[in-house]
Amino acid sequence: MQYTLVLAAAALAHAHEHGHGRFHGKRSTVTDTVVEDVYVTVTEYVTAAATSSASSLTVDLKNHWHSWSSPAAASSSSEASSAPASTSVSSVSTPSSSWTSSSAYVSPVAYSSSSSAATTLATSTSVYSSSSAYSAPSSVASSSSAYSASSAVASSTGITVNNLTPNGKKAGLSGYSGVQNIDGFSDLAPYISWYSDYLPNTPDEQGVKGIGMLWGASGSACTNVSTERVDTFDTMIADTIPEIMFGFYEPDCTCDMSSEMSVSDAAAAWESLIAPLKQSGTVLGSPSMCKQKDEDFLTPFNSSVTTTWDVTAIHINKPNVTEAIKDVGYYHWKYGKPIWVTEFACVDDENGFTACTDQDQINSFINDCVSFFEGNGSVVAYGPSNGEGLGDVWPLFDSSTGELSASGTTYLNAIKGL
Repeated sequence: MQYTLVLAAAALAHAHEHGHGRFHGKRSTVTDTVVEDVYVTVTEYVTAAATSSASSLTVDLKNHWHSWSSPAAASSSSEASSAPASTSVSSVSTPSSSWTSSSAYVSPVAYSSSSSAATTLATSTSVYSSSSAYSAPSSVASSSSAYSASSAVASSTGITVNNLTPNGKKAGLSGYSGVQNIDGFSDLAPYISWYSDYLPNTPDEQGVKGIGMLWGASGSACTNVSTERVDTFDTMIADTIPEIMFGFYEPDCTCDMSSEMSVSDAAAAWESLIAPLKQSGTVLGSPSMCKQKDEDFLTPFNSSVTTTWDVTAIHINKPNVTEAIKDVGYYHWKYGKPIWVTEFACVDDENGFTACTDQDQINSFINDCVSFFEGNGSVVAYGPSNGEGLGDVWPLFDSSTGELSASGTTYLNAIKGL
């Protein structure tokens, strides 16, 4: 079954002031461009032996993804948001496979991009506009190699550019130092494949792979933390070459919750510390941005380094899945790399940075995001965050007992059946 999406028209773009506060004292207001009204014509081709049929429908994307439903809830009709294992998408002309309405969305097992079509969105900036062809495969070129989505990935403990999803499971956890020692972690462990604790030498625990990160480096305004992390990093690589290493933690925002680095300092540290690991086979993860799809750091950073990353690390702090989808879509469209959601949390970022407090909203956010991440071929891994500044309701663990909170139980139930 092949789906061809052709961009028919795009109109009425507007920009609104958008501040993402997240306990960062020095935050500049940025402009977020939103496409209000996009129409996409979807033509479905069904081929079985010598028999074929075609149908067309026009989809109003003005409220793109507001009517989105998880693959489990989708019907098996021609408008369902699912696709069989043999489905290939030969041409997707939208900026991302996720930027379509529920009736047009294809939840891929594996995309292929054998042809291309020009895409132009009528926006006031070039961020979501491209005159060049864009396809949204789930086998995107990662450096010189392609990656596979988890539903098609081999069951392997090793992480490579061809196999980015640990053990074939996307679900993971963004934790903190010592998170692997609490009871709640043990409850999640059978159902997650990875976790992080912001350190370079995160240990494997209970069958869950530890994913390392060099939080900051020389040039970071957070001198004490960065120096300590670099020392740990140097000690580790003297004895062990990691399978994967992520770059700096939110260098585009201020200390002490972010690493606060200039583009030039980050690029220099990347080239001297992280890039050499590539020669030994280490998969490189990009620096993560705190400004989400409003970031302006990674493009000049990428232009300043000679060794680029293999997988793009992104943080999602949004109040609903619709906004989360926009973040994934932006990064996949902008950098053409597979996406590792190293943090996601329910946050109202329209008015500063306010963590969600309604448990029902949090539960819906978790369930919807898990369904979206699992069904989107550009996302190879994801994990909810448990850092500071996320209030008392969102964190997955009870701060006094270490047991799963209501939010943690919701996440556990969401990934149990995967």
